[in-house]
Amino acid sequence: MKTVEHPLAVAYLEAVAREAATLAPERRNELLADLTEHIAVAFAEQPACNEEEVKAVLDRLGDPRTIVATAREGETIAPPVSKWHSHAPLILLPVAGLLGGVNLVLGGIAMIAGVVLLWAAPHWSRRDKIIGTAATLPVPIALVGIAFTAATTGPLDPGLLTLVAPSVLVPAAASVYLFRAGRRMSS
Repeated sequence: MKTVEHPLAVAYLEAVAREAATLAPERRNELLADLTEHIAVAFAEQPACNEEEVKAVLDRLGDPRTIVATAREGETIAPPVSKWHSHAPLILLPVAGLLGGVNLVLGGIAMIAGVVLLWAAPHWSRRDKIIGTAATLPVPIALVGIAFTAATTGPLDPGLLTLVAPSVLVPAAASVYLFRAGRRMSS
Protein backbone atom coordinates (compact mmCIF):
# COMPACT_ATOMS: atom_id res chain seq x y z
CA MET A 1 0.00 0.00 0.00
CA LYS A 2 1.32 3.46 -0.86
CA THR A 3 1.71 5.52 2.29
CA VAL A 4 -0.13 8.50 0.77
CA GLU A 5 -3.08 6.13 0.48
CA HIS A 6 -2.68 5.09 4.11
CA PRO A 7 -5.99 5.59 5.97
CA LEU A 8 -4.34 8.06 8.38
CA ALA A 9 -2.89 10.11 5.52
CA VAL A 10 -6.24 10.09 3.69
CA ALA A 11 -8.06 11.14 6.88
CA TYR A 12 -5.49 13.92 7.39
CA LEU A 13 -6.00 15.27 3.86
CA GLU A 14 -9.79 15.05 4.27
CA ALA A 15 -9.52 17.08 7.51
CA VAL A 16 -7.49 19.72 5.68
CA ALA A 17 -10.07 19.76 2.87
CA ARG A 18 -12.91 20.29 5.38
CA GLU A 19 -11.04 23.13 7.06
CA ALA A 20 -10.18 24.67 3.68
CA ALA A 21 -13.79 24.67 2.45
CA THR A 22 -13.96 28.48 2.74
CA LEU A 23 -10.81 29.03 0.66
CA ALA A 24 -11.05 29.84 -3.03
CA PRO A 25 -11.24 26.58 -5.02
CA GLU A 26 -7.89 27.21 -6.75
CA ARG A 27 -6.16 27.92 -3.44
CA ARG A 28 -7.75 24.88 -1.75
CA ASN A 29 -6.68 22.56 -4.59
CA GLU A 30 -3.16 24.00 -4.54
CA LEU A 31 -2.92 23.51 -0.77
CA LEU A 32 -4.11 19.88 -0.96
CA ALA A 33 -1.74 19.12 -3.85
CA ASP A 34 1.20 20.61 -1.91
CA LEU A 35 0.36 18.59 1.21
CA THR A 36 -0.05 15.40 -0.80
CA GLU A 37 3.35 16.01 -2.37
CA HIS A 38 4.92 16.71 1.05
CA ILE A 39 3.49 13.47 2.42
CA ALA A 40 4.72 11.49 -0.59
CA VAL A 41 8.21 12.99 -0.34
CA ALA A 42 8.37 12.40 3.42
CA PHE A 43 7.37 8.76 2.99
CA ALA A 44 9.82 8.33 0.08
CA GLU A 45 12.69 9.64 2.23
CA GLN A 46 11.74 7.56 5.25
CA PRO A 47 9.25 4.79 4.53
CA ALA A 48 6.56 4.52 7.17
CA CYS A 49 5.89 0.94 8.09
CA ASN A 50 3.43 1.32 10.95
CA GLU A 51 0.83 3.76 12.21
CA GLU A 52 3.20 5.47 14.65
CA GLU A 53 5.58 6.36 11.84
CA VAL A 54 2.70 7.67 9.67
CA LYS A 55 1.41 9.72 12.62
CA ALA A 56 4.91 11.13 13.18
CA VAL A 57 5.12 12.31 9.55
CA LEU A 58 1.65 13.88 9.72
CA ASP A 59 2.45 15.53 13.07
CA ARG A 60 5.52 17.15 11.51
CA LEU A 61 3.29 18.68 8.82
CA GLY A 62 1.13 20.31 11.47
CA ASP A 63 -2.46 20.62 12.56
CA PRO A 64 -4.93 20.95 9.63
CA ARG A 65 -6.52 24.05 11.23
CA THR A 66 -3.15 25.75 11.57
CA ILE A 67 -2.20 24.91 7.99
CA VAL A 68 -5.45 26.34 6.62
CA ALA A 69 -5.25 29.42 8.88
CA THR A 70 -1.77 30.11 7.52
CA ALA A 71 -3.01 29.65 3.94
CA ARG A 72 -5.92 31.99 4.64
CA GLU A 73 -3.74 34.86 5.94
CA GLY A 74 -2.95 36.38 2.55
CA GLU A 75 -6.31 35.68 0.99
CA THR A 76 -9.22 38.09 0.89
CA ILE A 77 -12.52 36.35 1.37
CA ALA A 78 -15.37 37.77 -0.68
CA PRO A 79 -18.62 37.81 1.26
CA PRO A 80 -21.40 35.83 -0.33
CA VAL A 81 -23.80 37.88 -2.42
CA SER A 82 -27.35 37.88 -1.09
CA LYS A 83 -30.32 37.43 -3.39
CA TRP A 84 -31.47 40.96 -2.51
CA HIS A 85 -28.14 42.47 -3.50
CA SER A 86 -28.16 40.68 -6.83
CA HIS A 87 -31.78 41.53 -7.69
CA ALA A 88 -32.17 45.05 -6.25
CA PRO A 89 -30.43 46.88 -9.13
CA LEU A 90 -32.45 44.85 -11.63
CA ILE A 91 -35.64 46.10 -10.00
CA LEU A 92 -34.62 49.64 -9.06
CA LEU A 93 -33.26 50.71 -12.44
CA PRO A 94 -36.49 50.29 -14.47
CA VAL A 95 -38.69 51.30 -11.51
CA ALA A 96 -36.78 54.60 -11.26
CA GLY A 97 -38.27 55.82 -14.53
CA LEU A 98 -41.75 54.71 -13.53
CA LEU A 99 -41.45 56.40 -10.13
CA GLY A 100 -40.15 59.51 -11.87
CA GLY A 101 -43.47 59.80 -13.68
CA VAL A 102 -45.21 59.89 -10.30
CA ASN A 103 -42.69 61.62 -8.05
CA LEU A 104 -39.41 63.10 -9.26
CA VAL A 105 -37.65 62.73 -5.92
CA LEU A 106 -38.53 59.04 -5.56
CA GLY A 107 -37.47 58.39 -9.14
CA GLY A 108 -34.12 60.05 -8.53
CA ILE A 109 -33.54 58.16 -5.28
CA ALA A 110 -34.41 54.83 -6.93
CA MET A 111 -32.05 55.56 -9.82
CA ILE A 112 -29.14 56.50 -7.55
CA ALA A 113 -29.73 53.49 -5.28
CA GLY A 114 -29.91 51.15 -8.28
CA VAL A 115 -26.64 52.44 -9.75
CA VAL A 116 -24.85 52.30 -6.37
CA LEU A 117 -26.01 48.72 -5.76
CA LEU A 118 -25.04 47.78 -9.30
CA TRP A 119 -21.46 49.02 -8.81
CA ALA A 120 -21.22 47.46 -5.33
CA ALA A 121 -22.19 44.01 -6.59
CA PRO A 122 -19.17 41.76 -7.19
CA HIS A 123 -20.83 39.37 -9.63
CA TRP A 124 -20.98 41.66 -12.68
CA SER A 125 -17.99 42.62 -14.77
CA ARG A 126 -16.96 46.23 -15.18
CA ARG A 127 -18.32 46.17 -18.73
CA ASP A 128 -21.72 44.99 -17.48
CA LYS A 129 -21.77 47.74 -14.86
CA ILE A 130 -20.97 50.40 -17.47
CA ILE A 131 -23.77 49.11 -19.72
CA GLY A 132 -26.21 49.13 -16.78
CA THR A 133 -25.19 52.65 -15.79
CA ALA A 134 -25.43 53.96 -19.35
CA ALA A 135 -28.91 52.47 -19.64
CA THR A 136 -30.03 54.64 -16.71
CA LEU A 137 -29.17 57.85 -18.59
CA PRO A 138 -32.71 58.15 -20.01
CA VAL A 139 -34.03 58.30 -16.44
CA PRO A 140 -32.58 61.70 -15.38
CA ILE A 141 -33.26 63.12 -18.86
CA ALA A 142 -36.86 61.96 -18.59
CA LEU A 143 -37.16 63.26 -15.02
CA VAL A 144 -36.09 66.74 -16.13
CA GLY A 145 -38.41 66.53 -19.13
CA ILE A 146 -41.27 65.38 -16.93
CA ALA A 147 -40.68 68.27 -14.54
CA PHE A 148 -40.75 70.84 -17.37
CA THR A 149 -43.73 69.23 -19.12
CA ALA A 150 -45.73 68.90 -15.92
CA ALA A 151 -44.95 72.51 -14.97
CA THR A 152 -46.05 73.91 -18.33
CA THR A 153 -48.90 71.66 -19.44
CA GLY A 154 -50.12 69.92 -16.31
CA PRO A 155 -49.49 66.51 -14.76
CA LEU A 156 -51.79 64.51 -17.10
CA ASP A 157 -50.32 65.56 -20.44
CA PRO A 158 -50.04 62.71 -23.00
CA GLY A 159 -46.53 63.93 -23.82
CA LEU A 160 -45.41 62.60 -20.45
CA LEU A 161 -45.88 59.06 -21.71
CA THR A 162 -43.28 59.66 -24.43
CA LEU A 163 -40.83 60.66 -21.68
CA VAL A 164 -41.70 57.94 -19.18
CA ALA A 165 -41.65 55.05 -21.69
CA PRO A 166 -37.93 55.22 -22.59
CA SER A 167 -37.01 55.88 -18.97
CA VAL A 168 -38.63 52.54 -18.10
CA LEU A 169 -37.99 50.44 -21.21
CA VAL A 170 -34.26 51.14 -21.66
CA PRO A 171 -33.37 50.34 -18.01
CA ALA A 172 -35.70 47.31 -18.18
CA ALA A 173 -33.77 46.01 -21.20
CA ALA A 174 -30.52 46.62 -19.30
CA SER A 175 -31.94 44.71 -16.32
CA VAL A 176 -32.65 41.72 -18.54
CA TYR A 177 -29.09 41.94 -19.91
CA LEU A 178 -27.63 42.18 -16.37
CA PHE A 179 -29.74 39.26 -15.19
CA ARG A 180 -28.41 37.08 -18.00
CA ALA A 181 -24.84 38.31 -17.49
CA GLY A 182 -25.08 37.57 -13.76
CA ARG A 183 -26.27 34.05 -14.45
CA ARG A 184 -23.41 33.50 -16.90
CA MET A 185 -20.88 34.73 -14.32
CA SER A 186 -22.25 32.47 -11.57
CA SER A 187 -22.30 29.33 -13.71
